Amino acid sequence: MTTTARMLAFDSLQAIINDKAYSNLEINNILSEYPLSRADKNLYTEIVYGTLKRKYTLDYMLQPFVQTKIKGWVRLLLWMSIYQHVYLNRIPQHAIINEAVEIAKYKGGPHNGNVVNGILRNFMRTELPDFSNINNDQTRIAIAYSLPKWLVKHWVTHFGIEKTEAMAQSFLTKVNQTVRVNTTQTTIEAVIAKLQDEGFEVEQDHDIAECLHIKGNTIIESRIFKDGLVSIQDKSSMFVANVLAPEPGDSVLDACSAPGGKACHIAELMANQGQVDATDIHEHKIELINFNKRKLRLSNILSYQHDATQKYDKVYDKILVDAPCSGLGVLRHKPEIKYEQSQTSIQALVELQLEILNNIKHNVKPGGTIVYSTCTVEQLENENVIYTFLKENKDFEFELIEHPITKEQVKTMQILPQDFNSDGFFITKIKRKEQ
Repeated sequence: MTTTARMLAFDSLQAIINDKAYSNLEINNILSEYPLSRADKNLYTEIVYGTLKRKYTLDYMLQPFVQTKIKGWVRLLLWMSIYQHVYLNRIPQHAIINEAVEIAKYKGGPHNGNVVNGILRNFMRTELPDFSNINNDQTRIAIAYSLPKWLVKHWVTHFGIEKTEAMAQSFLTKVNQTVRVNTTQTTIEAVIAKLQDEGFEVEQDHDIAECLHIKGNTIIESRIFKDGLVSIQDKSSMFVANVLAPEPGDSVLDACSAPGGKACHIAELMANQGQVDATDIHEHKIELINFNKRKLRLSNILSYQHDATQKYDKVYDKILVDAPCSGLGVLRHKPEIKYEQSQTSIQALVELQLEILNNIKHNVKPGGTIVYSTCTVEQLENENVIYTFLKENKDFEFELIEHPITKEQVKTMQILPQDFNSDGFFITKIKRKEQ
């Protein structure tokens, strides 16, 4: 069978769902390997991400039309076909059905082709279910936005129904394309002008000066990106280095650094002066940090392999612990995460996060600060971790930070994905008391 966008999407979904491939890496690999047209690249990416984001919803829609047991790969093929029919309304029904049948026949013979054909034709002749008829709010949110019920329950307990539903909805929307200007090599004004010359629409962020929102072509194809004048980074992630507030000449530790985006941002804010030690437990990931610092021409980053739960020999002015976490704030980029995490796995992460904090606390000088951040919206990994740490370590205290929305001075800052159409992030800053 000819390699088509839908066939590639089907194969990628199998790799992600069955073999636990990372969606972003799988998509990048396929787009690099196969000479697809721009339209087919867009279709492939949309089908993979869309099907992953709405897997539970699609299965709920499919259930009334499955009368006998079907193979897992057939169910997956039906999910991606239903996704196209329901959410990509410009695609003709016959195109969806015909190619799904061809894939089914290729993968499993004529019988499976007939099964897929019959189910899809019946589905497309039937009115779609109305989720508003589901009386239980938590069940409705779980089905309508494709979220595990335990996760919805957690969020409703902490945020309430309205914020939870807004957050669930935001995870299904497209992400803003944002870049960070490398101010050690150029100016913000110069980058804006160059991007506009390349045909991009550019808007400077009103909270973070070096953050630009762009529309138009893909930034990785831009000369500006290739030359290291900008880096791709989400706005929420950029708040982290700004809260750390490094100054030229500081000594800084980024204890869980790979792939190094925040370490590079810190180094840029320090005007390429002082030193940023960027460490990670995985030795093979150190090259990712090295690649980024070379591309951005940052000479004040020292990167090396180190386990953040083990002793460091240096004392620093400032430390960043961007801790290993569940990643439940970045579901727009990695939607498969929501199906893989569990209450048990989150509790294990909480223990690791506290272990890291309790190890690196010895490495910040008296009067120095630690920023603790995660890319999750789970309270257990966020407020619970930092309050537990402070309860057990009386020589540390909160250093207030400004909330970007309320402008109030707060102890902890939880950014929800609907706040800026960005990732969900948690950030807090603590200070070691003077002796």
